[in-house]
Parts: sequence; C-alpha cells; structure tokens
Amino acid sequence: MKNSNLENAIADWKRHPELAEDSVIFPQSLITSTLAIDRRIFGTLIPKSRAAVEAAVLIANKHQIPLYPISTGHNWGYGSASPAQDGCVLVDLSKMKSLEFDSETGLLTVEPGVTQRQLDMYLKEKKYMYLVPVHGAGPDCSLVGNALERGYGITPYADHFGAVMSLEAVLPNGEIYRSMMEGLGGDEIDKAFKYGMGPYCDGLFSQGNFGIVTKMTIALAPKPERVEAFFFGVKKSDDLELAVEKVRQVLREVGAVTGSINLMNKHRMLSMSEPYPKDRVGDDGMIPDDILKKLMKRNQIMEWTGVGAIYGNKKVVKAVKGEIRRILRPVAKRLVFFTPEKVRLLYGVARALPVIREMHLVKILDSLNKSMQIFAGEPSEIALPLAYWRSGTIPTDGAPMNPDADGCGLIWYSPLLPMKPKLTRAFIEMVTKICIKYQMEPLITLTSISDRCWDSTIPILFDRQNSEEVARAHACYHELLDTGIASGFIPYRLGIQSMSLPSEKNAVPSFLQVVKKAVDPSNIMAPGRYGL
Repeated sequence: MKNSNLENAIADWKRHPELAEDSVIFPQSLITSTLAIDRRIFGTLIPKSRAAVEAAVLIANKHQIPLYPISTGHNWGYGSASPAQDGCVLVDLSKMKSLEFDSETGLLTVEPGVTQRQLDMYLKEKKYMYLVPVHGAGPDCSLVGNALERGYGITPYADHFGAVMSLEAVLPNGEIYRSMMEGLGGDEIDKAFKYGMGPYCDGLFSQGNFGIVTKMTIALAPKPERVEAFFFGVKKSDDLELAVEKVRQVLREVGAVTGSINLMNKHRMLSMSEPYPKDRVGDDGMIPDDILKKLMKRNQIMEWTGVGAIYGNKKVVKAVKGEIRRILRPVAKRLVFFTPEKVRLLYGVARALPVIREMHLVKILDSLNKSMQIFAGEPSEIALPLAYWRSGTIPTDGAPMNPDADGCGLIWYSPLLPMKPKLTRAFIEMVTKICIKYQMEPLITLTSISDRCWDSTIPILFDRQNSEEVARAHACYHELLDTGIASGFIPYRLGIQSMSLPSEKNAVPSFLQVVKKAVDPSNIMAPGRYGL
C-alpha cells in the first residue's frame, strides 16, 4: 500500500460529514494484548452510526486501505483488539450503543457497542424478566462481538450465535446486507425466525471477514421462576470416563432445562480458589504434588468438579434435581444444590460473624456467590481473575479488570472433542503431558455444547515481561494445536497468532475463497482472518 493512498484516505475520512474530527485518530501505533504479540496499525476510526461505517468502508475501498472491525476489543486471550495482520486501520464500534427490546417476544436488537453491563442495567431498570447472555470475559464485553466469535455462556441459550436471529452488515463495497425475508418487507418476522428464506447467509459474518456487522437481533432467555445450580465432585482420576458417561446421560434426559455442564480439573479449580504459589513451585517449574494436595484439601477440591444449573418453575426444578441425583449417584462423591438467594444469605451470615469471617470458608462463599450471578444471568467478573493468576496486577481502585492493560499473559487453546469417555481421557492426557513439558499448569475445563460434544478451554498463563516464559507459552500453544489436530481435536476458535492455520493446511473451502473474492476483491476487510 502506498503512503499516498493512506494520506488521501485520511483526508477523505476527516472531510466526511458522518465522521467527526474525534472519530478519525491517526498516529500510527503498536498495539499488544495478553498474547504478547505486537501489531502495527495505521490508526483508528470510531464511527457512531451505520452511516459513518458506510462512509468509512467506501473511502477505504476507494483507496484500498485494509480495515479491521472490533466491537469493544475485549477478545481476551485471542488477540483482543489486535488485527490478524499488520498494517490495518481499526474500526472501533464501541460508540454504537443503540438498544431496542421487544418484551413480548424477548427479542433484543443491538449495535456492536452494547455490553453485558448496559443490557443488565436496561433490563433491571425496565423490570423485564429476561437473562443477560453472560460469559466469563466480563461485564464490559460486547454482545455482538461475542456472538460473532461464536462464544458460549452458561445460561439456557448457551450458544450465543445460535441465539442470533438476524443481522445487518456493511459490505466491503459499502452496500448494506439484509436478509431475503427483510427485503420482502418482513422486518418483524425476520427478527423472530433465524433462518429466513432461501440460502442462510448470516453465518458468513460469524468468524468471517465479509463485512462489518452494525446491528444484530438476539433472542434472550426468559428469567425462570427458579434457578438452582448444582456442584459435584469426582474423587478419583480413574472415574473420569464414568463422569463423562453420566454428564452425557444428564444432558440427554434433562438437558432441555439444565444449560451447559462444566467439568473442571483440580488445577483449574485451584486457580479459582488460591493465589498462584509462586514461592512453592518445584525445580521443574510446576506445583509439587504435596503442595497441590494440601491446597486441594484446604479448598475441598477433588480430582474433577462438575458444575451446572437447572432453570424452570419449582415443580420442574424439584423433579430434575431428583433425576440428577439418580444419574450422578454412581460417580459423584459430593453433590450439592444452591439457589442464588441461599448463597447470598450464607455469604452475608459468614461475613457478619467474626468467628467465621477469618476462616477460609468466607473466601469460598464469596467465590460461590459470584459464580451464582453468572448462572442467574447477571454480568460478573468472576472468571477474569484467572488471567491474573500468573502475572498482571488487578486494579485496586474499583476500575474494571483489563487483562491487556494490566499486564496479564494469556493464550486460550479452545478445541472441540466428541463427548466419548475414551477420547476425553486421551485428550486430557495429551494436554497434561504437553503443558508439563513447557512448565505450564494444565488448567482444563470441559464445557458441554450438546450431549455429543465438548468445548474445552485451556488457558496458557505466563509472565508477559519474561521473554523466556513468552516463548514457552507460545511453543506450548502450538504443540497443543498441532498435536490436537493430528488427534482430531479441532479448535472452534483461533487467536490472531494462528489465523493462517486454515490456509496453511489447505482447509479453506474454495467456495469461501470465491465468495470472498467476489464481495471483497481488494481484500480490505480484516485480511487474513481464518485464512481468508
């Protein structure tokens, strides 16, 4: 790209009436993320309307300037706001905050800047009984951005892109993409029926680079009469296969009212319960077994911990609890049920009594109380401290956690695997072996996507200021990625460090390549994303 092209584009952007002076920011800069990878960007555009996005794209297309759209840029562990390649102009959509809600149907229409926190405040203010589609990245993450990355949550509509009913996007030539059904005048029914009429094209904008999504309609789950979480422990490592079978049975028999179920290993549970014991690690850089056992005992952690929730009226919840007890009895050594109200009461009592306040129990109840917020569809930072376990500084002034700005080192490895006992065991052994090789604690979570499939999320945590640790972390990630693919464990989501993987493996369908070339012949829209 010629410098004159960029200079002419900047001049055009600054002159355009839809782009105010403060919406065109052009010192070139390096941006980084929890990956410890720098990306060079030419500048940032901050549109406040769809018309401004259209203007930004038309000018970029005219001068062949690559754009990289972000919603809020909080894609922690995958690259955050960093583009897949150097030499892009960021299009920051965080100022687009329009929100419309149909309380009869539970259909929410939002722009990319709307966050979990904004939606939560709106629903509470209006007293609408619906759940926020929460996830672990925190209250200030974009609803649109997470859905487009095909993120998952823990409430009944756990598949966030699955809950997307319709969307609107600006294509690389400046045209507006709308569905065929909306084109026929069916604006309202288009929002109520996901697949519309004719070929389903909305999916191209999910993990894609075919345009900039400016509006999205999402179905919200109604808030049930009762939410009751369940927690169970698996005492022996040898019982993992049985635990997988029983989780699968729960999902098949009562999965319609349970949402996702998580299985977390002892290391992952420890990272939620204790500070990283930096001064007690062994010569091999790992937490010694004797220290691990002491910390597990103090926090009542077993080899595996299962977590899920039931959503329904009192009669349904009571009946489902009985079924879960029956199904899990052969494998669960401890099975408990909690409502958010019960946990808040216990936490309040524990904090009020001096004899209990100093005990470790208060810390456990505090963590449990925050976890229950997630189950009840309330935005929470409960999962964010994980990013700070090995490095970074948690803000003490009440400011929101920001793993990028706070110095955290985090890479997510997120493969899918069949929900089969033997394959699950093989996956756990693979991850554990590779993590230990690179002196990374194997923090493993298995999240049910269905009764057929797990999504596993493995955080690789490291000190971003230590170049040797950074190198080990990335080597660990790439060996997990390569070994996993060879075993059939394919990531559902990639970070910017591995966006070229599909093209390197010749895995990009030629159909997508043809479509990309047709709608974006100059390749200005997020070049390099998922191999396109």
